Amino acid sequence: MSIYGGRRAWKDFNDIYQKTVVGESAHRETRAAVASDEWLALRKAAPANYLLPSTLKWIQGLPADVYPVTLVARYPRIVNLIAAQWTDRAGCPLLLDELMGDRRGGRSGFPPDAHRDIVGLQEYWYNGHGLR
Repeated sequence: MSIYGGRRAWKDFNDIYQKTVVGESAHRETRAAVASDEWLALRKAAPANYLLPSTLKWIQGLPADVYPVTLVARYPRIVNLIAAQWTDRAGCPLLLDELMGDRRGGRSGFPPDAHRDIVGLQEYWYNGHGLR
């Protein structure tokens, strides 16, 4: 999901991207790679690993006891996803459930403090505060 594109569904936790400004040399390298059929070497933009302005605004509306301290400090791209889905009646519960589980298998999950942040947000959302 790119939060800039208007789609409501999300696919992966790496799907929020930042727009980067690159110089002419990078454009030349990209054109050369495409021209030489090395397009596989091209990668999509890096995830926005900082809080977006819309996320900061959303966080300011949260009560202090729900504020996701660890998620904000260690996983800003996850906080961006939660903020983008917060008012979506179908999308937010799915996202929060996905964050609580291991959909790929063999993962250790979030550390306990980040897990508590997600549980707190999930409880706050289910108590009707996410739909305002």
